[in-house]
Amino acid sequence: MSKPVLLIRAHGNEEDAQALADIGVRSLIDPYLQISAADDAEQAKTLLSLLTSSPDPLWLIATSANAINYWAQVIGEELLRKSITVRKNLQFAAIGERTSDTLRQYGAREILVPTEATGLALANLLISEHPSGHALIPGGNLAMKDLPTSLSASGWHTTSAVVYTTKTVVHVPASAQLLRDQEIAAVLLRSPSAVRALTHFVPSPKIPLVCAGETTARAVEAQGLAVAAVSSGPTPRGVADTLRELLER
Repeated sequence: MSKPVLLIRAHGNEEDAQALADIGVRSLIDPYLQISAADDAEQAKTLLSLLTSSPDPLWLIATSANAINYWAQVIGEELLRKSITVRKNLQFAAIGERTSDTLRQYGAREILVPTEATGLALANLLISEHPSGHALIPGGNLAMKDLPTSLSASGWHTTSAVVYTTKTVVHVPASAQLLRDQEIAAVLLRSPSAVRALTHFVPSPKIPLVCAGETTARAVEAQGLAVAAVSSGPTPRGVADTLRELLER
């Protein structure tokens, strides 16, 4: 295949590139997003204070690996790990298996994970098994509201904190012209923010758009664009297999 698959998320593209290379598909990494720790650390510290001092049973909910890793970056990795491991009445939930792996690195155990990696699916699972609770939810400035909104409507108490920010890059990515010239085989999109970043530079791409999940697919459709394929799972191998099937067709 002469044309590469374009990978545009802020970081972590190397795993997708390797999975594609393993099945003989070329890729091009060109981030359209940039992610950094939140400038204001107060929300991250407030969330930590609740984790360490609240007498009530708590749930720590991870909506992404970034949410946990950047929270740890802001307050200190060892402090977060110690706070998680020493607390007794703390339960855990994560939006997907890869995100739950990040939680485990900080001492979490027995993590509740829905079969579908969406905020709404996680909320429904929590509500079905636990009629009430207090959830701590670190996240980004563009985090979807399905999870806290659904939990709150069901009687849960939620405390969210912005611990990282996601922005579209300032410069025009070099691959934007390749997209316009249709010199890209397909674009892999892993988040609604990636969809917005892509269409910021190329409003009407004529390239197949492949999504790593249904939430991202809905964001593509909201832009009036067609989804070429949706991966059955967000893992690099799962996405690579979906891309291969699409490109072979």
